[in-house]
Amino acid sequence: MELLAFFLRYARRYVHWGLLALVGILFFSIATAAFVGLINPMFQEVLGASEEEVRSELSRVSPGGGPAEGGGAGPLARLRDAIEARTESLRAAAADLYADVKEAAGVEGRGEVFFSPILLVLVLLLRSLMAFVSGYSFQRAGLGLTTDIRNDLYRHIIHQSSRFHQQHTSGELYSRVVSDVAKLQNAVAARLFDIFMSVALLLVYAAYLLTIHFTMAIVSLFAVPVFGYLLARFGKGMRKVTHRSQERMADLSGFLSEGIRGNRVVKAFGMEEFECRRFERATRGHLLANLRAQFLSTVSSPVIEALAAIGGAALVISAGLMIRDGRLTFTLFFQFLVVLFLMYDPIRKLNKVNLVLQEAVACGKRVHNLMQIKSDIVDRPTAAPISGLERGIRFDDVSFDYEDTGHGKGVLSGIRLDLHRGEVVALVGASGAGKSTLVNLLPRFFDPVAGRVLIDDVDIRALPLQNLRSLIGIVTQETVLFNDSVRNNIAYGRDDLPLEEVRMAAAAAYADDFIMAMPEAYDTVIGEGGQNLSGGQRQRLAIARALLKNAPILILDEATSHLDTESEVVVQRAIYNLMEGRTALVIAHRLSTVVRADRIVVLDRGSIVEEGTHEQLLELGGAYKRLYDLQFHG
Repeated sequence: MELLAFFLRYARRYVHWGLLALVGILFFSIATAAFVGLINPMFQEVLGASEEEVRSELSRVSPGGGPAEGGGAGPLARLRDAIEARTESLRAAAADLYADVKEAAGVEGRGEVFFSPILLVLVLLLRSLMAFVSGYSFQRAGLGLTTDIRNDLYRHIIHQSSRFHQQHTSGELYSRVVSDVAKLQNAVAARLFDIFMSVALLLVYAAYLLTIHFTMAIVSLFAVPVFGYLLARFGKGMRKVTHRSQERMADLSGFLSEGIRGNRVVKAFGMEEFECRRFERATRGHLLANLRAQFLSTVSSPVIEALAAIGGAALVISAGLMIRDGRLTFTLFFQFLVVLFLMYDPIRKLNKVNLVLQEAVACGKRVHNLMQIKSDIVDRPTAAPISGLERGIRFDDVSFDYEDTGHGKGVLSGIRLDLHRGEVVALVGASGAGKSTLVNLLPRFFDPVAGRVLIDDVDIRALPLQNLRSLIGIVTQETVLFNDSVRNNIAYGRDDLPLEEVRMAAAAAYADDFIMAMPEAYDTVIGEGGQNLSGGQRQRLAIARALLKNAPILILDEATSHLDTESEVVVQRAIYNLMEGRTALVIAHRLSTVVRADRIVVLDRGSIVEEGTHEQLLELGGAYKRLYDLQFHG
């Protein structure tokens, strides 16, 4: 029910298309009934059977196909008599309507030979038109619905915290957004239409069978529960194997993403064949899951067709016996067979649709479960924005660990640190000391498990996330660039900025010269992740992006780590000019880049062990002095 409510929430937006589709199916069913009803007139008027001949044949059997004499007083006999009485009146009304149409058209004599076929063509044209209307309407509703789901799923993922992205691999998320929603789209946009259309046709055909010959219809329709049971069994198995198949697809996506993203490392270590073997193991698991699904999908049709063939043979035998005994006419049996054969296609479609829908249900559950995960970084209802940084930043007894993600405990413990407005504070320490974790708390990539982070004495959890992050410019060690133009990478999401401002930021990051040397200058597309640029060029574009944002708070996490010595000198000069009057947190392993900081904070195992200027810390002769000696005298 929860999954159904999830889909109905999206379906409400497309009710008008759904109603149009149902109207189309209704008229399609009426046209189908008219098509079947024209079989007798075709026999009479086109194939030469006179009305008297047909009536004489019909008089040999009761209207429902049983003996003319009474059929007993049991429940089945009473039901048969009631249906026969009702269908007889419907048949009389249909005959009167047909006669009125023929009279209105002025058909008489030899014209009757042409009237029924022309009317049949018109009915089939109407049937085709209604099939188009209903099919397109379902497609429009289904495609729109699943597109909304995909957009909301991506939005949900993008707005999740860093903890969420540590718990879910990029391959898994890619599989959910692309593969799972694609299966949903196929089921909802195409197969849902087949369900409604097939059920409507089966109801029309079943009703017609009852009007043609009650006893044979009841016997034939006894197969429906058997088919229903088989569909349910095949569907249950398909749902299980589809779940396994999609899980293997998530693994595949993960391996593919890692192999392509880390291609240089793979080549550097000569591990191409190792990665190929890992990928082949993943594809083998996916293959086995798919083969199980295909086995169920393929075996279902032959099983159902075999049962249908057995039932059809039994029906022909019983019909032959009834015709020999005079309880059935060939004309009625032929009409019965036509309708029965027409029922085969919707039954076959329902079988296929059922298997596809079971796949979709499994995919829908995974998508729904992912969208049910609440972000642990959210705005408070009463969050009020601030205009900028007035006094400073304070880490008030902050502790943090990754216990929920299994990365260990006690990454930060009891951090107390004040940053005054306009102050440049450098964080140094050995790898794993907690430097990056500390700065990640400021833009709320994570929230501390204890303590507070404050801007101007306001807990950042009381600020709107958009407002908080608009105050912070970030350049990280891992440069993130997009497969777009240089200009759009620097301006990132701000299409309204004039090129002059973009160039000024690039010039401040010493990137303008190499950008202008590109084939299309600032309109040059740099490839996925900036693969067409050197490491130093990529880093300078990231610095230009932070410069252009012009935020009052800066976080520089190894911002110059990928620059050559010459570029590092000029970029450091530009960064220090930018940091004038701004508050900055700078992480650097190379101590030569932090000597000009107003204050240096030394972290060790998640705690602050030393604090002061470069000269003060050297005089102290503690942890900072040891790090300095290792780098410059080691």
